[in-house]
Amino acid sequence: MVADHQAHAHHWPIAWNTPLKRRLAREGCNFASARTVLPICSPARASMLTGLYPHAHGITENDGRFGGRAGLDPGDRLVHQPFREAGYRCGWFGKWHVDNHRSAADYGFEGFSLPGYGYPYATPCYRRYLEEAGLPSPVAEIEMSGESGLAVGTRIALADADDWFDYESGVARLDAPAETHEAFFLSRLAENWLESLGTDPFFVRIDPWGPHPPYVVAAPWRDMLDPNAVGLSPNFRFELEGRPSHHRRYRDFWRRTLDLDTEGWRRMVARALEHVALVEAALLRVVETIDRIGRSDSTLVVFTADHGDAVGSNGGVCNKGGLMVEETMRIPLLMRGPGVRPGTTCNRPVSNLDIPPTILRMCGIDEQPPMHGRSLMELMGEPGAAWRSGFMAQHYGLHEPVPQRAWYAGDWKLVVQEGGFVELYDLDDDPHEMRNLASDEEHRNSLEGLWAGLRDAMTETGDLDRRLAAVLSGPPSR
Repeated sequence: MVADHQAHAHHWPIAWNTPLKRRLAREGCNFASARTVLPICSPARASMLTGLYPHAHGITENDGRFGGRAGLDPGDRLVHQPFREAGYRCGWFGKWHVDNHRSAADYGFEGFSLPGYGYPYATPCYRRYLEEAGLPSPVAEIEMSGESGLAVGTRIALADADDWFDYESGVARLDAPAETHEAFFLSRLAENWLESLGTDPFFVRIDPWGPHPPYVVAAPWRDMLDPNAVGLSPNFRFELEGRPSHHRRYRDFWRRTLDLDTEGWRRMVARALEHVALVEAALLRVVETIDRIGRSDSTLVVFTADHGDAVGSNGGVCNKGGLMVEETMRIPLLMRGPGVRPGTTCNRPVSNLDIPPTILRMCGIDEQPPMHGRSLMELMGEPGAAWRSGFMAQHYGLHEPVPQRAWYAGDWKLVVQEGGFVELYDLDDDPHEMRNLASDEEHRNSLEGLWAGLRDAMTETGDLDRRLAAVLSGPPSR
């Protein structure tokens, strides 16, 4: 189960107080230091399908806008194919978003998916779902306007809209029962499919379109949180000293677009967290169905996200942009099933890149295609097992091309971007990344050690992007 954005960073404890994460943490393993391989959707999703870094599978942006591949190809070897060859039924329900012209069905999946990003509310399958369940056609009422400039109070009949998700940064109330929300629609489709399988082995992905702006929330989650009780990030008013210039450009874009006061930002953060809770409640129904049909003892359940969500942080931004900040990098990653010790927490450097080799190995699938990810099986059996010394993450930019690489080791984080701008943070002392230590002589040894780790990771994985050649030549001289 893969969410989209996930407001998961440490300054919002309520982001953890959600039903699916609570359940899986109690019954399985919580990888509390998990981070995304690249904090935008398509590259991260392609990595979860291939086990490869974006530079290797080629999807480095959402639509190939800066020279990367625009999508996967049916000839690519994806993680579900060894399962299908071993006799598993393979299902996909929800957002595909790794190919602008094909859906998951073109890659051999059963279920429900759409080409490109997709818009579920206008599909015949969704209308059929409403009819069979006796549900009304949903209407979204704009609570906070975003990039589209739609007036507050504007009502949108979702089933009649063409692609309302292009309206990216606002908040809306779903004026209909919660079961009309796309997340509950997908969970019902997945539940029906699971119930139809009998004893057939299965591989299934459920990928809701949320949480993601526009934050569309239905009762009883709507107004679950008092915006005045929602604390904004400590770096909300940070003027981004010591940050690269593209961070300030991104912040300035949102200041011009939203023009929110503090109360408005609190309300947006509250709706983002309510959206998280709604989506998790829908996905929890799938877990409960697995238990009810008697398959829990033989099923590995995984919950994660494409990436995080920077809403209400880093000087006042939404979404993710080209930022490799902890708000966009941190993700949930929890697993439950055979071979997973209940109630365990692992704080080692892991990623959604590690999911493909993990599920292949834990399910006893012999074929292990070449992958950059590493199986988490040992860590679930013994959290103190030997593991990688650090983890590399990538970025190529979203609204503008900004090639970057990050290296995590212990409590330290290094980010290097094209042009040579360097960020160095001690996340234990500075979890909100407000003191860039890259130029501090006191931390030169840490910088050099992290740089060597990043250089080695790039070399070992064949990540030789000429725009980041400076990384391979070593840190700036003293």
